[in-house]
Amino acid sequence: MDPIVIVVAAVGAVAVVGSVLGGIVGRRGRARLIAAAAAQLAGLEREAGTALVRTDERLRLADDEAGFALAELGEQEARGLTGALAHARANLQEAFHLQQLLHDEVPDTDQQRIAWTSRIVELCRAAEGALAEQSATLAARREAAGRTPQNLTQVRADTDRLRAALPPAEATLAGLRGRYTGVALQAVAANPEQAARLLEFAARSADVAAKKLGESRGRDAEAAATAAVEAVRRAEGLLDAVDRFEMEALAAESTLGGMIAESRAEIAAARAMPAAKRAGAVDAAVAGLEEALASLPAPGAPSDPVGGLTRVRQANTALDDAVAAVEEAGRRAKAARTQLATALLDAEQQVLNARRAVDDYRAPVGPTARTRLAEAERELTEARGETDPERQLARARRAASLGAEASAIAQRDIANSGYGQGYGYGGWQGVPTRRSSSGDLLGGILGGMVLGGILDDIGDMFD
Repeated sequence: MDPIVIVVAAVGAVAVVGSVLGGIVGRRGRARLIAAAAAQLAGLEREAGTALVRTDERLRLADDEAGFALAELGEQEARGLTGALAHARANLQEAFHLQQLLHDEVPDTDQQRIAWTSRIVELCRAAEGALAEQSATLAARREAAGRTPQNLTQVRADTDRLRAALPPAEATLAGLRGRYTGVALQAVAANPEQAARLLEFAARSADVAAKKLGESRGRDAEAAATAAVEAVRRAEGLLDAVDRFEMEALAAESTLGGMIAESRAEIAAARAMPAAKRAGAVDAAVAGLEEALASLPAPGAPSDPVGGLTRVRQANTALDDAVAAVEEAGRRAKAARTQLATALLDAEQQVLNARRAVDDYRAPVGPTARTRLAEAERELTEARGETDPERQLARARRAASLGAEASAIAQRDIANSGYGQGYGYGGWQGVPTRRSSSGDLLGGILGGMVLGGILDDIGDMFD
């Protein structure tokens, strides 16, 4: 038999066997998929049934909770839970209707069963979430309402305690008036009077809160009690500020003493500086600090230690800044003087190079290079006459930079002028040049002559 025929037959047999095996394997795979889908649907149905039972029970408990809230906190407090109950009940009714559709005599497709079961779970979760949120809100309200009687008791006790502290605070303030100025005491002068008014307001608010509690108006009672607590807190802060003022004033007086000694030493150091260095900012800062020191009251007179310390500190800082600026300027000037000799030599060399390029070739060098050179020479002249080292250094460096630019531009102009490139218009701006038997040197000399007639005459001499 022909070998090709044998191979073809073998391939065909393998294809047939593969097709049969593929069908068997495909049927098994589809069976596994169907079984998995059925298991998933069964699990979803069990979850939906559990959610229905749990939500129904939670709704019944929430109904009881709403009744307790209505009796305990009033209709206003129970309103939120009542609305959540209505929404949850509507969700649950829809969920039960879908459950009924799943179990009636009408056959349902797998797609319908999955969609309805998923919807049941979703509705139950939404209902439970709304009920849980409202229950948490009610729990917080109950807790707050439960604290209101305790808050009222505490407010009344604190009010009595702080009323007893008013006379000592007024006595303390009277003693402070003998040692400190009215400006210094401005922050606390009215504190006892303001504290008394706040305590009166707290007592009235506590009475209103107690009345609202008796009327089962929990939110109003809580609001009034909260206002009373806040008024007591502020009153206590005002009275504490009177006591703290004396300690803070003593601390400021101690710091001011050290600042005065430091300022006098700094004034002496500033005056010891050379007159040329301290003239201007330093002298002005010294005058400002002396004025701040002179404004302080005499020993034993009523004072404002905090305000005085602020003024002296600001003036002291201004003097420090002025001296630091002068010292920094001195350091910069010293550095400039160190660098100046090298900078001037560099500038002179750069200007000299540029000048030689222009003088040696003249006509081929264009206006840009000549302008740079003129500016470089001007800067160098100004630098030599400058007395300030920093400005002198800056001018020298600028002269060097301009000279280098002028030299570079001049060399470029010369390279582009066509010197030594033969007979024709190779010169700058069309000045004609000829190459003679005397070579490039003669061409350079001729390039500096701008009169065409003279060039032609000299050219004829070498023909």
